[in-house]
Amino acid sequence: MSDIVLVYPYTYKHARDTMLFHPLGVAQLSALLRQAQLDTSVMDYTFRDDDEVMDELVEGCPKVVGIYVMLTMVNKACSLAKRIRRLLPQALLVCGGPMPTLRPEQFSPVVDLVFQGEAIDSFPRFCRDYMECETRMNVKEQYKHYPGLFFQDHTDGTILQTSPESSSEEGLNALPIPDRSDYNHARYQQFWQEREGFSPAGIMTSYGCPYSCDFCSKPVFGSYYRRRGMDRIVEEIHDIKSRGYNGLWIADDCFTLDLDHVRAFCHGMLGQGLHMRWTCLSRTDLIPREVIRLMHKAGCRKVFFGLESGSNSVLKLMGKNTRVEDAERTLHLFAQCGIETAGFFIIGYPGETYETIETTLAWALTLPLNEISFTVPFPLPGTRLFQRVSGMQPDADWSCENENRMIYQSEFDADYLHKRIEETYDKFTDKQRYKR
Repeated sequence: MSDIVLVYPYTYKHARDTMLFHPLGVAQLSALLRQAQLDTSVMDYTFRDDDEVMDELVEGCPKVVGIYVMLTMVNKACSLAKRIRRLLPQALLVCGGPMPTLRPEQFSPVVDLVFQGEAIDSFPRFCRDYMECETRMNVKEQYKHYPGLFFQDHTDGTILQTSPESSSEEGLNALPIPDRSDYNHARYQQFWQEREGFSPAGIMTSYGCPYSCDFCSKPVFGSYYRRRGMDRIVEEIHDIKSRGYNGLWIADDCFTLDLDHVRAFCHGMLGQGLHMRWTCLSRTDLIPREVIRLMHKAGCRKVFFGLESGSNSVLKLMGKNTRVEDAERTLHLFAQCGIETAGFFIIGYPGETYETIETTLAWALTLPLNEISFTVPFPLPGTRLFQRVSGMQPDADWSCENENRMIYQSEFDADYLHKRIEETYDKFTDKQRYKR
């Protein structure tokens, strides 16, 4: 076992529509730690037994254990941290990721340190300095040197905190590509091959989103939009192919924000002869037909759109800055160019009506979509939606995956929403069957 162990505490639960990818953030940090000549291992729980991983961790006796935490992993991560603290009391226990960035005080009782934001500079530098100390580092004296560090002294309750930093485009392009050597690629590929007939790996070509949708949480990369250079992207895609993947999931918040970037990516795929099927996220803003055709030529086979509502008044309420008419035009353009489309919808949004809900359900069935997904509002911490809703359940179970479960006091009847969602899924399935 290495001096530093990064833990990804997600366990595959076979939930409907789960999208399984090895964690890019952890892979990026492991690459940076190893570049700094730090002895590093990654423990991915996705396909492993909890006790087996814990036994391996305890046997290895690492000096630093870092836990990555997304919303659905909070309970698992906190439970794991308590167990590690009991079995490895000498290890420095840290955590990072979206939830520690939003709520560092929630994790400080169970870990020694919290790293907020991207932490791609501060965490590796902290680990290097920590390893060089012959005695335990005095965090109270040194914390100002590490952006995004949150520390609470449990003897007197003192909180010490520095502001996170965002990397520039120049900084992003100086990073090594994510180190994917620690993952069970055969299992990830098997999952996707059985589900979709091809096996994609996640990649990010840009970071940040300048839009401000009411329900969207983006605590790590924020609103500062940055693009990676094509040389580095192509290098990473070659690495992905060498590990047996034949597709890509472009995990950018919105891949089509910068059309010049889209064109450069497509020309890079074609120029390198990469021949990989890929999917991405997009808004419904105007995308020229020539760009869509180029995307198809370069291997794009499906684009996911956050359509959300069939009512312009509700879209305005959500802060989407899109229109129903834009969505209809864009979806038809993609269909005409041979690229499949998938739509995400939210019904039961605070402030809408039963009439607009029915409008959205009916509208979804008129669109040239190949896949649909409906959810009830999910007030993520750090969003305006979270601030707006009332009656939030104090014991809300955030670990539920792809379940339409109300976790706040809604003005809409939950049984009605669930019933209408399932009925619309059935109608959509019949429609797709008839088309075939």
